[in-house]
Amino acid sequence: MGASRTVRAGVIGTGALGSNHARVYSTLKSVSSLALYDRDRARAEAVARERGGRVCGTIEELLEISNVVSVCTPATHHHEAVRAAFERGAHVLVEKPVASTVAEARELVALGRSRGLVFQVGHIERFNGAFEAARSIVRRPRFIEAHRLATFTPRGIDVSVVQDLMIHDIDLILSLLGGDRLVDLRASGAGVLTSASDIVNARLEFEGGCTANVTASRISREPLRKIRFFEEHRYVSVDLREKTVEAYELKAAFVPGAAPADPMSLIRPVPVSVDATEPLRKEIEAFLAAVAGGGEPPVTGEAGLAALEVAEQILARVAESRSRQ
Repeated sequence: MGASRTVRAGVIGTGALGSNHARVYSTLKSVSSLALYDRDRARAEAVARERGGRVCGTIEELLEISNVVSVCTPATHHHEAVRAAFERGAHVLVEKPVASTVAEARELVALGRSRGLVFQVGHIERFNGAFEAARSIVRRPRFIEAHRLATFTPRGIDVSVVQDLMIHDIDLILSLLGGDRLVDLRASGAGVLTSASDIVNARLEFEGGCTANVTASRISREPLRKIRFFEEHRYVSVDLREKTVEAYELKAAFVPGAAPADPMSLIRPVPVSVDATEPLRKEIEAFLAAVAGGGEPPVTGEAGLAALEVAEQILARVAESRSRQ
């Protein structure tokens, strides 16, 4: 995009997520202007008072003055907003899930590609310093266990817990396994407070031999975001909420069959350094770097589509399981 201060940022949807996007944009030197739109104009005006920026009456008005856009609306409105942005030539960072359906996501990916525009999906856990640290030391996991539990909130109930919460861990697993083909999938779930599934467990088996057990709930009393990796002679535990990593490996000097009195003497900790930078700031800076450099963003539209495809498969298995009950 050329020299500094050429970014004219727009944020569509100024709820909890959108207000934070506006906060980050307002602090970046490369951003020359900020435009805000929300169906609830009063909410957009409140963000503008705190972060600055121009409040627009329509998405079209915002797109007239913006060349990069964050779409932070409910997922059911992603397709409409992203499509409008692409048609006006704006680069897009859309919050996850990329769209409500795989068909909509495929259309958006194709449209972005045809226009030569950057399309990044907001799978923010990719930028969590704890996951980044774990990714640097996990080599070939044989088993992955993920738990993502949240207290109930009306936000996000326009989609199931799979698309709202579990999709984070689906994306992390797919990114770590680097294209390994999913060969088997089993899932079950229950709708406790809503008609959609509020708690789901899925078991994913990949061609390379890795199995992932993934659980997500939005009706828990205590929040939890943990993912653990088990591989030959190494164990890595990641607390995504606390941004901490514990890692251990078998000592090279261990001789099979020579069991010591203290089993802990067989292992040693693996030193891990975690970047404490705010994930959202890293996400937006990576998006703008891709726009400026004309390269691929860290989480492409295709990556968002891949995660959504697995999420839809999980939901299909859950529906089959519930129909038999």
